[in-house]
Amino acid sequence: MSALTVGVGTSHLENSHDAGAEACKLAFEKTEGKADVLIVFGAMRFDHKALLSGINAVAGKVPMVGGTTAGEISPEGFSEGSVVVMAITSPMLTFDPGIGLHMSNDEDACARALIADICSGAVIEEASSLLVFPNGMGGDGLKVLKGLQDVLGKSFEIVGGYLGDDMRFKHTFQYYNGKVYRDAIVGLLVSLKGDFRTGIGVRSGFESIGNSFYCTSSEGNVVKEFDNVSALGLYREFLGEERFKRLPGICMEYPFGLIDEDAGSSGERYFQLRCGLNVDKKEGTITFTASIPEGSAVTLTSGSRGDVINGAREAAQQAMGRLRGIKPELIVMFSCVGRKLVLGRRTSEEVEVVRKCLGYDVPIIGFYTYGEIGPIDSSVEKLAEAKFHNETVVLWLLGSA
Repeated sequence: MSALTVGVGTSHLENSHDAGAEACKLAFEKTEGKADVLIVFGAMRFDHKALLSGINAVAGKVPMVGGTTAGEISPEGFSEGSVVVMAITSPMLTFDPGIGLHMSNDEDACARALIADICSGAVIEEASSLLVFPNGMGGDGLKVLKGLQDVLGKSFEIVGGYLGDDMRFKHTFQYYNGKVYRDAIVGLLVSLKGDFRTGIGVRSGFESIGNSFYCTSSEGNVVKEFDNVSALGLYREFLGEERFKRLPGICMEYPFGLIDEDAGSSGERYFQLRCGLNVDKKEGTITFTASIPEGSAVTLTSGSRGDVINGAREAAQQAMGRLRGIKPELIVMFSCVGRKLVLGRRTSEEVEVVRKCLGYDVPIIGFYTYGEIGPIDSSVEKLAEAKFHNETVVLWLLGSA
């Protein structure tokens, strides 16, 4: 067997148990029935216990991580209402899964619990990357990342996507070792040996469309004021009356960009995008997927469909560059549900451009998220710290020389 063998299977069967079994069987056909770990992403329409039961019937007790989505990504491209299973096996890689519970009670503590669970069977100092799949409706996404980095350090390679529920925005499910959970964070620690390398690409395609302003009042992920006026009032002024009538959906098309003052250099402005989830017209507040701290510089952004697709291409090129000439053998793709809303019928083009750039023969799995984690640019020291994003594509590649 080669240093890395990967298989991906997809199923659209109506019956949940049969769909899980079919997707897993197809994945295992490409790995000769072997797997060290499974990554599983499924649509909300399934009976999730039955879905995982079907996978377990084929895979046995192979470790598993994953969860529900707002759209699935596989070698078939973009799909909805499907389940995707990636089976990975390698004598040169070690996979250590873990879980943290009750995320909405305390995001920071849940993240720390995840690492503690992983550390019960792994040595962090020997690990290379952490893939995380948090509950996408579990509170402040930024607090999850802070909890992880407080334990692992800000230089540790962390990528991930916040699990979705097909835009119902109520609750998501997490998959862990054959069981279904709610309000949890699932993670997979990956340790590399030999000549394996990882490559990360993070791009959005969105650009600033105005001057910067400041968050002058916020509480958690609820922003009350920008520049000492109500957050919603300022947003209304920017959008105009016609666009304002389309709240909160319009927030996906015109996200805020949290300007990273520490990362900026040579006149460039780097920002992490923030989408509004809910608005309170009476209080004039906007609730975001992650907090915007008081004193933060912010700008309004926008991107056309062409810009968004080009952002995915740039992410693929960036990730490929980090492999330094090595061909990728595995792709994990996280793309924001906001990008899906902007792209509409052209959503499949985003996945297509990534596959065209990285190779149609490279196994790929991913999903449309409620938030993404990844560094702005892992090749630059001051940009290598993982950040929380919206409206962004995050790619994680694995390859060996």
